[in-house]
Amino acid sequence: MQTGVAEGAARPSSRSRDILFTTLLRIVCVAAMLAPLAGCSRSKARLRADRDAYELLDQKSTVAGGDIGDYRITVDPRSRMFDEESPDCPPMPPDDPTSHHYMMQVDGKNGAKYWKKAPRTPWVDPPNWRATLPLDEQGRLVLDTTAAVRLGLINDPDYQNELEELYLSALDVSFERFRFDAQLFGGAAVDYVAQGRVASGTGESSSQLFVSPSSRTLGPATPNRWRVQRLTAFGGEMVVGLANTLVWQFSGPNDYTSRTLLDFSIVQPLLRNGGRIRVLERLTVAERALLANVRSMERFRREYYMNVVTGRFAGGGPQRRGGLLGGAGLSGFAGVNLQVGNFGGGFFGGGGGNQGVAGAAAAGGYLGLLQQAKVLSNQRANVAALRDSTLQLVASYDAGRIDRFQVDLARQALFNAQSQLLRAEADYQTSLDAFKVELGLPPDLELVVADPLLEPFNLLSPEVTDLQNKVATVLLVGNEAIDAASESATPEALVDPEAERLADDVETPIAGPTLPPPPPTEPELVPAETPEGVIANNVDPLVAEAEAQFAIVESDLGKLLAVLPDRREHLVVIGDRPEVRDAQIDLALFDPVALDERVQSIEADIVAWRQMLDELKADMAGATSDERNTLLRRLSSMLLELSILQARTRLDALDITPTELTPEQALEIARANRRDWANARAALVDAWRLIHFNANNLLSAVDLVFSGDLANVGDNPLEFRDTNGRLRVGVEFDSPTSRLAERNVYRQSLIEYQQARRSYYQFVDQIYQGLRSTLRQIRLNEVNFELRREAVLVAIAQVDLTQLRLSEPPKPGASEQFNNTTARDLVQALGDLLNAQNDLLSVWVNNRVQRYNLELDLGVMLVDNEGLRVDIGESLDVFVPTGRSCPGGGDVSPLPPMGPSLLPPDIVQEMQQEFGELVNPAAGGASSGGGEAANTPAGGDAETDAEIPQNNLTMPQLSLGFSHQKAHNS
Repeated sequence: MQTGVAEGAARPSSRSRDILFTTLLRIVCVAAMLAPLAGCSRSKARLRADRDAYELLDQKSTVAGGDIGDYRITVDPRSRMFDEESPDCPPMPPDDPTSHHYMMQVDGKNGAKYWKKAPRTPWVDPPNWRATLPLDEQGRLVLDTTAAVRLGLINDPDYQNELEELYLSALDVSFERFRFDAQLFGGAAVDYVAQGRVASGTGESSSQLFVSPSSRTLGPATPNRWRVQRLTAFGGEMVVGLANTLVWQFSGPNDYTSRTLLDFSIVQPLLRNGGRIRVLERLTVAERALLANVRSMERFRREYYMNVVTGRFAGGGPQRRGGLLGGAGLSGFAGVNLQVGNFGGGFFGGGGGNQGVAGAAAAGGYLGLLQQAKVLSNQRANVAALRDSTLQLVASYDAGRIDRFQVDLARQALFNAQSQLLRAEADYQTSLDAFKVELGLPPDLELVVADPLLEPFNLLSPEVTDLQNKVATVLLVGNEAIDAASESATPEALVDPEAERLADDVETPIAGPTLPPPPPTEPELVPAETPEGVIANNVDPLVAEAEAQFAIVESDLGKLLAVLPDRREHLVVIGDRPEVRDAQIDLALFDPVALDERVQSIEADIVAWRQMLDELKADMAGATSDERNTLLRRLSSMLLELSILQARTRLDALDITPTELTPEQALEIARANRRDWANARAALVDAWRLIHFNANNLLSAVDLVFSGDLANVGDNPLEFRDTNGRLRVGVEFDSPTSRLAERNVYRQSLIEYQQARRSYYQFVDQIYQGLRSTLRQIRLNEVNFELRREAVLVAIAQVDLTQLRLSEPPKPGASEQFNNTTARDLVQALGDLLNAQNDLLSVWVNNRVQRYNLELDLGVMLVDNEGLRVDIGESLDVFVPTGRSCPGGGDVSPLPPMGPSLLPPDIVQEMQQEFGELVNPAAGGASSGGGEAANTPAGGDAETDAEIPQNNLTMPQLSLGFSHQKAHNS
């Protein structure tokens, strides 16, 4: 038995041309078989996918009003997410030891050897990524608002996930477009077949070598061939194939056989599975979903800024429709349960109220941290003031000027304030950790929030407060020295041990503060043995400090005068609102004349204070010790006036720009600019379109088939003859006798369309509700801010008056008793000041948050290419559209009158008998129910008419006819 190629070559053919042709054909076949063995490399496949996805994203970004190149999933090298390893062959990350055993050996079978040889890394995130952070000299991360947003965009995994979701949505479109491209399929198979005498059926053994196309990639039902196929928009499938088989027989007769078949096939469905409505639906869904996801990503960029800055939930990112069960594109698309367009529900702006208190709800995000830090500063100042006041009360108790009850009252208030401060500091650290995790940073990173946004709310300068404490301390020490001198005849001073214990309790600090303690308020005084020395060594520096603080107050007045014109205009706008009159608020708070009078009073008081300071300096020249003591008490009173003057100046310099926008105008702006509203309309039409998509499956299957083939003659694989060919034309029909599953799917699509209609107008209602709530809260904040401004001023005056009463020293040698309510008044005044300051701060911060919410919910918020908010710089009413508008722009086209029913007259008559007047076969006019115009408060939009084939409209028009006629009869 001959079994080698050499045996076949021992008897060469007599025609050298055929030998040469056969040899060349063998070489070509072997090359064609070996060329695709390696396939497409990993990196090349990744780069091609990136190219296709980015081209699609740039196309849709241009349509959606974005910029080309905005959406790339490449990770910034500064990011914690950056992977410096090869993306196509990354090393194996750390594995769980127990689970790793099942990768090496599973069910007694050894795993792949590559798992042992694969490179490994001990890191999940880059080990040196912290070196890219902008740390200060102390290793702290200092962030302002802009830096916080930038850091989040670089490191936040959630933002990267949304970008990758958008990227995958673009890949779905690339596959759906590929379905309509000319696709080449082909491969090669080499088979060696040896048969025994019995198996061959010829009585002799045989050895044969077959070279033919492979059917592995084509499926078992597809003949062995290379082929090019294409799907048309009407559902037709065109296939052109080439089947070539080369057979060499190595034993027995040395034969060479070549069979070539060139065939084509065209199948065009005429009813079921045919037509653009059915065939183009997957591509239409993918394209519209990508556009919706680009819009959603644009909105998500703004929502992410809001999430970082204000803590507003960002939940409207892209939603991929394809990739079901790991398939490509929209494989497995069923025509139901379609969720395209992303209605953009979730959090809406508004709210912000804080029921039961005078202020507003606290902010979240970075603004919330700033607000917490400022509240902590106010609490520390409150604790320091309570501590100083309690020490003074203890000293007064020692001097017999106050009873024990008032001292205990102040101590109890101090202990409560210290506990609240500890709790607030712990909460602040918890908020810092949560914020770091939201930005994609580890919680152990030391973070410092530093932004000048809330600096105007330092109403009482700490320097002025320290100066007041210094003057009071000098007076206290001087008086004690005078008392000691007057009692010099007594050899031993009487010491009250209870007073000492009280003082020790008050001065004991709280262990373990989580934030730096406030600076000391009591300076270390130069020791003096006489009252004259105490006062003489300290009065001149104190006067110099007072003059320096007065210069700061003068600069504060300049800032007030700069904003005064805007303040007048804003007060007029706010004071004319009906809610101000309905609440019976004192209109003097909103009177520009009263504001001018307050400013004039401040200016006059500043001039008077300057004169008092000059007189004080003149009187101090050559004054005796007793006179200097009197002058120092005068300075203490002047500093009280200066602190109130500074608070008045800074309070009136604070301003809020009023928002004059009606809810109706806001709704029209949102209708024309909100991207999620445009997506909601698109999603509604997607649900409507699926009615016709699924109705197609109810039809009969009628396919037009046209096919043919042409084969070679002889051993020459290219010698085609028409005598060895055939053509076939036919029609295939399948009756719709069993359509239960299709019927159920169709009915489901009808129900889902009605659900989509309801969801749409509920979405519009939610937008309107959110806008109304936001505008209501903004208007409340603008009025409440003026009330809180006045409340802070009153609280400051109360604190200074009570502290002045407490710090007034008795005359030498005399003992004065305080009022029985002195301690209670002081504690209450300090608490009222803390609450008033926090309320004022909360109203201002909440108003800023609501302004941001309004910009986002109107769809007019601008962000730059870095994702940072850009100030609009003009009033929001400039965005009110001049005419009717629809989401996404464009004109609104009214619906044409509804035509007559397509149902047969006998069916219509039967339905009229069953349902009465609900069915009218000749009903006309535009539908008035279920549309946007009937469900939106400020008018509505109408859908553009579309031409629908009548054979797909029978059942859907019945549903629309009911809706129209019912609304007409009602």
